[in-house]
Amino acid sequence: MQMSESIPFSVPVEGVEVKKFSQNSHNYLHFTFNGKFTHELSSDAIDEWKSQCKMNPSEKFVHIWDCQNMSGFDKQAKDLWMEQMNSLYDQTERIVLVSDNIIIRGAARLMSRFTKHTLCAYRTLVEMSAAEL
Repeated sequence: MQMSESIPFSVPVEGVEVKKFSQNSHNYLHFTFNGKFTHELSSDAIDEWKSQCKMNPSEKFVHIWDCQNMSGFDKQAKDLWMEQMNSLYDQTERIVLVSDNIIIRGAARLMSRFTKHTLCAYRTLVEMSAAEL
């Protein structure tokens, strides 16, 4: 499955990989989470998120949160992530979540309600790609 029209920008942070790419007139930030989402991991991923938004101030991004390999999350990590969602709302077009874990999908839906974001949730990347890309 080819997901980008151009070579994606990718930054690995231990526990998360962030890719920036464009396709079908949309700009994407694709976060792939691995293991437990901790406060430290949230902070590191947010630093990269802020960096991408600062380098591209006129762009709005579709966020893909690939949580298929996320084993869980800390409340502090979730709270910090929600704070960031609010602070960069103007640069977020929508959020796409991929997880087969009902708890992670439910937490993400709840986060979107508290932050005004549009969120679509899918169980697999194949399902997401068919609907979104």
